[in-house]
Amino acid sequence: MRISKNAILLFSLLSISLIAFPAYADSSGITAIANKDYYQQGDKVIISGSVTHVVDGNPVTIIIRNPMGNVYDVGQPDLLNNLFVHDFVINDNSIGGVYTATIRYDTQTTQVQFTINASVLTTIQVIDSQIKVRTNGTNLVKYGDVSVSPSNNEITIALDTSQVTTNIVDQQYQIPKRIVDTPGGEIVLKVDGNQIRCDQSETNIIRILDCPIPAGSKEIELFGTTVIPEFGPLAGLAISLSIIAVVVLSRITKIHF
Repeated sequence: MRISKNAILLFSLLSISLIAFPAYADSSGITAIANKDYYQQGDKVIISGSVTHVVDGNPVTIIIRNPMGNVYDVGQPDLLNNLFVHDFVINDNSIGGVYTATIRYDTQTTQVQFTINASVLTTIQVIDSQIKVRTNGTNLVKYGDVSVSPSNNEITIALDTSQVTTNIVDQQYQIPKRIVDTPGGEIVLKVDGNQIRCDQSETNIIRILDCPIPAGSKEIELFGTTVIPEFGPLAGLAISLSIIAVVVLSRITKIHF
């Protein structure tokens, strides 16, 4: 039996689409997809899709339920032509397991499922804020001293990777934008002076970096275009109050003399 070139091409395109787009669903006139099959706490989930028949100006309704069946998140994205997008960040206290997103529009409905893997959370104190670090399994990386260089837009963090038994260990850094940020670009992360390529995403208030950290590493450096002031807002306030107090006391002294 001979197979036409067109049939082979169509089969190839379908195969590629199934591989490239995980957590895919198409039912009752709605096509929906999640950007990944597996997540961990702190990841950003993006659910997007389209409706076949636009019947009114109402938004799409998306209800996400956790493995226990409880409502975890609700979204009502508006349609742009016939397309919709909803995103949210997985909470630090989210349980592991399979989550189900039910998408409804008029009488049309479909579902998308994805899995959240439980992970370990550690924190790095940076002046009066924190960088959260997540890893699957036991976190074998220990974080030490932190130094901030506003003049170089750089934050340096000491590492202890002596307990890492593999070549690399994946770390997810949840970095508040008030600590370090690059509006319109990406944060540069270096390990022992060598730039590491990280998958990056962001919300309104944090940057999320998924980075492979080599075993034996001694420090990481984060470079942005804005960095938290070295003394922090509270310390700056204290300095300002101290200056005001000195001025007031000096005037009082002059009055008494």
